[in-house]
Amino acid sequence: MPSAPPVPATDWLPADSETESLSLPDGRRLAYTTYGAADGDPVLFCHGTPGSHVIARLLAAPARERSVSLIAPDRPGIGNSEDAPATLDDWPDDAAHLLSHLGVDAAGAVGFSGGGPFALACHRLPEIRRIALLGGSGPPAIGATGRVQQFVGALSRHAPWALGRLFRLQRWFAVRRDPSYAVGFVAEETPETDALTADEVARVVRADMLTAMARGPSAIIREQRLLSQPWPFALEDVSVPVTVFQGRADANVAPSTGRTLVRRLPEASLELVDSDHLGTLTAAGEDALAAARRRTRV
Repeated sequence: MPSAPPVPATDWLPADSETESLSLPDGRRLAYTTYGAADGDPVLFCHGTPGSHVIARLLAAPARERSVSLIAPDRPGIGNSEDAPATLDDWPDDAAHLLSHLGVDAAGAVGFSGGGPFALACHRLPEIRRIALLGGSGPPAIGATGRVQQFVGALSRHAPWALGRLFRLQRWFAVRRDPSYAVGFVAEETPETDALTADEVARVVRADMLTAMARGPSAIIREQRLLSQPWPFALEDVSVPVTVFQGRADANVAPSTGRTLVRRLPEASLELVDSDHLGTLTAAGEDALAAARRRTRV
């Protein structure tokens, strides 16, 4: 497989968000970065869709405080990760190679938004001991995504060319407008954290959007299509404890999604958060890291 050139660094990418990479058995390059404590308990972070490793930057400070090594890869076709016709069921194999590359034999997983299904898919890996979801998407049978997500899912299946044009237009505007433009897709207002101001959070969110589409929209369209179709595993088969953090005011993933996930997962608990979609990540991120890292060491 020919090697695609890496995406060049830009002034909108946070300096501590540059990636390393490993070569997968099929020759692809998988890009990743780590945040938090270098020698801490490992937690795999699954970014949203559209999204990239950059959004994990919002959890860097709590990861350090919790002694967590937050491993944030870009899925195929995102950022510096080379593309492949990957399915939801393929992701655990890539994740397993990354954990092996880093010498990790026990870890937790955190999935944000559209990364929730990818985190849940990793339940079959013996390395993954616990999972936490932050505003995580549910399978289409739940039918509780927002109207925008339903529209995007339908376009991904029936008119991917139109969705590609829409994503390219969004990226064009994101490059040229204030960072708050990108925040508008995931939050009613820009949250602050203990370590980052609202302006800094907005810059991370914009960088996340731009990195997600740095290679074009094809990977995002593929993921949107995958998440709008039946998943290749049943929620009832998820074999590890799951903590679901669900925003009460989430307009991207309806609160009923969290409740339904908890009812159908064999061992799960629900934590309601008084916030919207992005606010669930910033407000409950530290608790999600704590939930994911419990009893990961052997």
